[in-house]
Amino acid sequence: MWSAAITSVIGASYTSVSFLVSFSSWIEANRNRLVVAFIALSTVLYLSLGTTPVNLLILAGALNGLILPVGLGVVLWVAWRRRDLLGGYRYPAWLLSLGAAAWVLTLYLSWDSLTKIPDLWS
Repeated sequence: MWSAAITSVIGASYTSVSFLVSFSSWIEANRNRLVVAFIALSTVLYLSLGTTPVNLLILAGALNGLILPVGLGVVLWVAWRRRDLLGGYRYPAWLLSLGAAAWVLTLYLSWDSLTKIPDLWS
């Protein structure tokens, strides 16, 4: 259990600092120090709370699950309606239909995971 929590902290720290790098050259120059500081802060919070951040990780995963249907929807819209962006290429109708079915499935799965979030805190 400890190793999973520490691994999550390290992964989240590196990812968070990686997103911040584009904001400032100072952040880029101090990336390694910031990752270490983020890990230390997260570890202190983790130890002071006395519990694993399982609910927060599940919440983050559920919210990240919204990205797939949005991204897939945009790609399908471009494939269906914006041939000018694809150099005039026209996707076969069967392929677009299969993509639309996959999009509907991702919408359902996202909705299903989001509706179960309140159960995490009950």
